[in-house]
Amino acid sequence: MKSNIISENRVLMLKVGLIVLVLPIFLSTILYGQEKKENADYSSLVNVEQDIRYATKPDSVNNDISSDRLLDLYLPKGIQPTKLPVYIYIHGGGFSGGDKNQHKAFCSKLASYGIAVIATNYRLYLKHNKIAGASCRANMSKGLPPSGKFNEGLHNAIKMAGEDAILALNWIKDNSGKYNFDTSDITISGGSAGAITALFTGLCVKYSKVKVKNIVNLWGGLENNNQVINSKIPVLTFHGNKDDLISVEYAHSLHRFLERKGNKASKLVIMDGIGHGGPAYKEVMNNKMETIVNFIKENK
Repeated sequence: MKSNIISENRVLMLKVGLIVLVLPIFLSTILYGQEKKENADYSSLVNVEQDIRYATKPDSVNNDISSDRLLDLYLPKGIQPTKLPVYIYIHGGGFSGGDKNQHKAFCSKLASYGIAVIATNYRLYLKHNKIAGASCRANMSKGLPPSGKFNEGLHNAIKMAGEDAILALNWIKDNSGKYNFDTSDITISGGSAGAITALFTGLCVKYSKVKVKNIVNLWGGLENNNQVINSKIPVLTFHGNKDDLISVEYAHSLHRFLERKGNKASKLVIMDGIGHGGPAYKEVMNNKMETIVNFIKENK
C-alpha cells in the first residue's frame, strides 16, 4: 500500500514538473504569436503608388498636401485573374488634421486580400477655418443632436469632404482599365471623420457616374438619418461602446434606421470596452479584418 502511494506521488511530481517546464514555453509561444500578429508587415504583399492626383489642386490649400486631392493606391502583388474590387479609405482627423499616410498598415493588410485599396486626402475645411463649436467632439460626443443639425462649420466640412470623395469615385471610373478595377464592386470607408464622409457620400448623395456598392463605417455617424436617400446600400459599422468622441448611439441609430427601411445586408459590430481612434483601429486590424473582407464578398 505504502509503495503504491509513493509511486502515485512520484507520478504526480513528474506531471507537475512537466507543467512547470512546458508552461513558460507555451505562454511565450502565445505571446510571440500575438506580437507577430500585431506587428506583421504586409507591405511586401502589395505595390504602392503614392501621391496620384485624382482631381485638380484646390486654390485654397496652397502647399498643404494633406488638404490636396491626392491618393495612394495599394494593389495586391501577382497576376489577378479577375477585376479587383475597390475599397476607398478616407482618413480621420476631425476635418482639421490627419493624412492618407497615417494608416498604411491597415491599407496594406486589406490589399493583401486581393483588393485595390485607395487612400485619399481631401480638403480639410476646419483646418483652414477655425470655427468655435464645429469639432466632432463638440457635436457628437454626447449623442445625437436634439435639433438634428450639426454646427454649420461641421456641416460644411462634411459636405466639402463628400465633394472630394465623389471626385475620387470618378477617378476610379476613369482609370478602371489601367488598374483593372471592378467599378461594380466599390466600397467606401473611413475612420471617424473619414467614416462620416463615407456615410454621407454613400447614403446621402445623388450621383450617376459610378455607384457605391458597400460602406464600411469605422466609428462615424450621420448628422441625421433623414438625409439618407440610398437606404439599401449595405453598411458594416464598427463602433466601440467606450467611444467618448463620437457617441456609440450614432451606430445604433443608423443601424435601426436601415433595418426599418428593409436593409437586411447591413451589420453592426459593437466593440466592448473599446474607445475612439487607436484602440479601435488595433481591434479591427488584429481581429476584424476578415469580417470586412467577408462583408465585401457576401455583397458581390
